[in-house]
This record gives sequence, C-alpha cells and structure tokens, in this order.
Amino acid sequence: MLTLLLVSLMAAGGFFVTWVDGQSARAFARSTEAFYVAESGLATARALAELPTPSVPPLALGPGTATVSFERLLELRPGEAVYRVESLGRVVYGGATFERSVGQLFWVAGPPRVPGALVLVGSAGVVPPKGTIMGLDAFGSACPQQPSPVAGVAYWGGPAPVPDSLLTISGSPADRRMAADVSVAAETGIRWMELLASWGPRPDAVVPPDAWPSPGAASSYTRISGSGTLGAGSSGRGALVVEGDLTLDHGFAWRGLILVGGTLLLNGDISIQGSVASGLAGGAGVAADFGGHRIDLRFSACAVAAAAERLTAPAAAIPGTWYEVW
Repeated sequence: MLTLLLVSLMAAGGFFVTWVDGQSARAFARSTEAFYVAESGLATARALAELPTPSVPPLALGPGTATVSFERLLELRPGEAVYRVESLGRVVYGGATFERSVGQLFWVAGPPRVPGALVLVGSAGVVPPKGTIMGLDAFGSACPQQPSPVAGVAYWGGPAPVPDSLLTISGSPADRRMAADVSVAAETGIRWMELLASWGPRPDAVVPPDAWPSPGAASSYTRISGSGTLGAGSSGRGALVVEGDLTLDHGFAWRGLILVGGTLLLNGDISIQGSVASGLAGGAGVAADFGGHRIDLRFSACAVAAAAERLTAPAAAIPGTWYEVW
C-alpha cells in the first residue's frame, strides 16, 4: 500500500512538473510575441518620425497591440531633433496579459530650410543681374515648414549682388551675410555629400542616364549628374539638384527649389518662383555668374516646402541607443 502511494505521488509530481514546464513555455512564447509586437511598433514609429508632430495611434499587430510614444529630447535646429521613442507591446491570452517594452533614440532631420531667395556659398560674378530678387512672400504663413519671409540674398563669403537702378533686391533683410562660424548644414539642413549618396533621398530621374522628365509634380525630384545646361524646354517644378555647374539659357522657368553644387551661370533671362542655392559643394569661389542677364526670382515658401519634402533625409536610429524594459 505504501509503495502504491509513493508511486502515485511520484506520478502526480511528474505531471505537476510537466504542467509547470508547459505553463512556463507558453508564458515565454506569449512574452516573445509581445516583444515582436513592440519591435513592430518601433519600426512603424521610424517610418512616421519625419512628420512635423510625430505620433502613432495604437497599432493592432498580429496577436497584440503596440502603444508608441515620442519624446523630444533635443532640438538641433528648427525641424531637426533627437527623439526618444518607446513602444509597448501587449498580448492578452485568457485572463493573462504579457507586456514587453523597447525604445531607441532617433535622429529626425526635417526638410531643408533656405535662408534666402538666392543663397550663395561664395561670391557673385562681377557683372550683376537685372530684374528682381525678392524674399518676401504674402502667402508664406500657409507653409510653416519653411521660414518666411527670408532674405533676398543670403551668402557665405561674398560679395553678393548689389542692388542698383536695374536690380531690385528685397527681403527680411534684403541682404544677409551668414556668420562664418555657422555651417551651411547647420543653417539649412543641406548636407551635400549625404544628399548625393546612395542612401540619400531617391530622385524620380537622374540625368543622365535618364531622359529629361516632363514637368513634374510640385514634389518631384530631378538630379543632374555632373554639370548641365537647361533652357525653356527644360522648365518645370519640384526639387532640382545639380552635382556640378548649372547653366540656364534664355526662357528657363522653375517653381520649387534648385540646389547647385558648383556655379550658377546665366545665358539669358530666367524666372524662378521658390529659391535657388549654389556653391553648395564648396570650393566654387564664384557661386553665381549672372552676366548682366535678367532674373525674376521670387521666394515662395509653399513651392520650396513641397520640393524640400523630397530632399528630407530619412529618420535614423542612433546606434547604441536601443534598450528594453521588462
């Protein structure tokens, strides 16, 4: 009888241990599911971090939900900040709730912001343009992503074009010399080498090898490899990035943002609604040579904002900052 009792107790103990092991395995599996839900929430947050005020509603992800929070830790410049992002994954089975929380610091660049209708990193040519350079925009408040009003001409180095009886320059102020100890990247968010890198914003067309596109949307992005020449037949809108020098022939018109690594050269009268910056690659010396031609350059915050969105660097997780809270 005693032997039978001992055997029964051993069997019951074995079943109990097996039951405990099974419960532990199931709890571990549910906890792992909660972890992957939290990680999925963090990945979703990265995709949405570039919004002006980033937020993520509760996410239903497979067996559970993820709750994501953003906390701005540091503003590096207007539009560029470091956020702490946390994602809480929750999985409910029966009456039990399993939670895992992960977090990471994200760098969010924000779109480029221009300080002037005409931005020069270097000097202007000896012969100034004729016409109008205006940094004022009556509708600028409609697109707060871009500062408005801006300077008529903002420049590093110089000298810049000087207004006379044939050239009107207006803005806030009309002429703004940038401090030598403030970099182009810090002021504008334009990081030239990163903009052209393979991991940078993806253009709609790269010319060459692509053919010149038909006039695109306000948010289109065209890039010219090396230097290029554009005339009336190449007029368009959106973002235009030129790796080298850009020559503009008579009749060229553009609405949006033009960024030139080398020198901007005019071969005729042109019209731009938005902003143009040249000499961005550095070392150009002469950032623009107008040759006495007529320019009608009028800043538009909305035209620049639409184009600049395509040039925004993707949000990036800061290495070494991932963490988990159990």
